Amino acid sequence: MKKNGYQMLVLLTLLCSMLLLSACTAEAAVGEEAAAPAAEEQTEPTLESLLGEDYVDYLTETITMQMGNRMDKDPEVRYFPIEDNAPLSDYVTIDENTEFEVDDEGNPVIIFPAGTVTDEANSVQSFRVPKLYQ
Repeated sequence: MKKNGYQMLVLLTLLCSMLLLSACTAEAAVGEEAAAPAAEEQTEPTLESLLGEDYVDYLTETITMQMGNRMDKDPEVRYFPIEDNAPLSDYVTIDENTEFEVDDEGNPVIIFPAGTVTDEANSVQSFRVPKLYQ
């Protein structure tokens, strides 16, 4: 009888251990499933995340330079900031609300509505800005 009692104790211990391990495994699986959606969520890029803290200055300089280059190549297109020798900020605001897209290479493309930086006849203006490597 003592041998059967010992066997029963061992079996009961094994059974409890298996139940405990399966409960821990199930809890870990639920924890992983709960963590998975958070990993899949991707936040939209911002100009600051693409270009750094000084993105306003960088964009202002780069876009103003591109405007000057475009005017040199095509005298028909006149950009107000260049023509008036005025800062770009007199015509548009560059901040976290500035409209932009990201091209295939990960560079932001800034978009200004028609008539803001040049005549409305020249339509919407877009400026591809090289992403800074941080």
